[in-house]
Amino acid sequence: MRESTQLARRLRSRRDEALCGFTLVELLVVIAIIAALAALLLPALNKTKEQGRATLCRNNMKQISLGIQMYVDDNDYYFPWPGASNSDRDPDWVWGGETSGTLGNPALWAQPEFGFRAEVGSVYTYVTSLPRVSPTVYNKSKMTNSYPVYRCPSTGKLGESLRVNFTMNGWLNPGEPGATDKGVMQTSVVNPVEKVLLANSDPAMMRSASLDPMTVSSPGVFVSHNGRVNIGYVDGHLDSPGPKEVIYLQKPSTREHYFDTSKP
Repeated sequence: MRESTQLARRLRSRRDEALCGFTLVELLVVIAIIAALAALLLPALNKTKEQGRATLCRNNMKQISLGIQMYVDDNDYYFPWPGASNSDRDPDWVWGGETSGTLGNPALWAQPEFGFRAEVGSVYTYVTSLPRVSPTVYNKSKMTNSYPVYRCPSTGKLGESLRVNFTMNGWLNPGEPGATDKGVMQTSVVNPVEKVLLANSDPAMMRSASLDPMTVSSPGVFVSHNGRVNIGYVDGHLDSPGPKEVIYLQKPSTREHYFDTSKP
C-alpha cells in the first residue's frame, strides 16, 4: 500500500513538471514567433523614427526660411546670395565650400577648416538671434561650432561635420537667370509659391550651400525621408514631394519654372 502511494506521488510530481515546463520544440516555436514579430515591427519602428527626423528637418528649414525673409526686409528686399564653393562674399547666406575630394575623405572631416561657416553667413543673426561672426575672428579662432537649426538629423557623420545640410536656389546669385548684379529682389519674383528657395541636400553632393538646378538630375542629390524630400519655397511654405515630383522639378523642360524667379 505504501509503495503504491509513493508511486502515485512520483507520477503526480512528473505530471506537474511536464505541465509547468516547455519542451525544446515549444521553446523553438516561441523564439521563431518572436523573431517573426520583430522582423515585422522593426521597419515600422525605423519608419516612425525617420518621420520624427523629417519633422525636425522641416522645422529647421522653416526657421531658416523665416530668417531669410527677415534679411530680405532689412536689405532693400534683396535675397541673400546662395554663394558658390569658397566664394565667401558678404551677402552669401553661408560661407565656405568643399571639393569632391574632401567630401569623400573621412580623415579630413574633423579638421577645423572643413565644412560650412554658418556663423559668418549673412542670415545667421536672423536665424539664431546671435551676432554674426567676422571672417577674421572665425579664421583666428578656428571655430567648429555646429548649430542644430542648420542641421538635418538624417545626414549622418558627414552632415554633422559639414554643419550645414541645406542649400539655397543657386539661381538667386547675381548673374544667374532673372538676377541683377545685386541678386534677386523679392518683389520681382514671378509666382513665388512655386519657386524653390531651400532644399535638404545630400551632404555627399554639397560642394557649396548653393543648389545649381543645371547639375541636378535625380532625387539622389537630396536627403530622402521615407522616400520624400523637404523643399522650401520663396513664399515661405514647405513641401515634401516624392521622387517623381522631385525629378519633375529639375527636368530641363520645367526647371526654369521652379528655379528662375523671372519666369512664370
